[in-house]
Amino acid sequence: MTAATPKTVRADLTEALGASRAAREAAERELHRSIALRSRAADALELTARRPGLVEAERARLRAEYAAADRSVAERRAALEKAREFERAAAVVADAFEAEASSASPLAAALLQLVGSKRGAAARRGTLATSGRTAPAARVRSPRPRTA
Repeated sequence: MTAATPKTVRADLTEALGASRAAREAAERELHRSIALRSRAADALELTARRPGLVEAERARLRAEYAAADRSVAERRAALEKAREFERAAAVVADAFEAEASSASPLAAALLQLVGSKRGAAARRGTLATSGRTAPAARVRSPRPRTA
């Protein structure tokens, strides 16, 4: 079993904080993009309201586009909230570790033991990278394909 040191745990926590910040920023960009698309769909729908001779099928298509854009905004908001929660959690864990690591508390020792056991298990499975970093534990982005 590979022993985790405060230095390696600190590096992993710093990496997790950076990754969670990047994921949140990406989620914010995606939300802004989807809001812009929804706004364009709404404008197109409103422009057809006063147009004479408009085929109802065209209005139905525009309403469907707006509804899809609105669903996309709701999904992106949910994804952003999850990314924010993950970033807050990573910050709390990092802050708690920093506070406890210097005092040699049981909490810090348990965290070091946990990280060491996870690394040892990953090494036995052969999933550790040559740099000694572990793979990300969770995928933050939505696995659903983009529709717009």
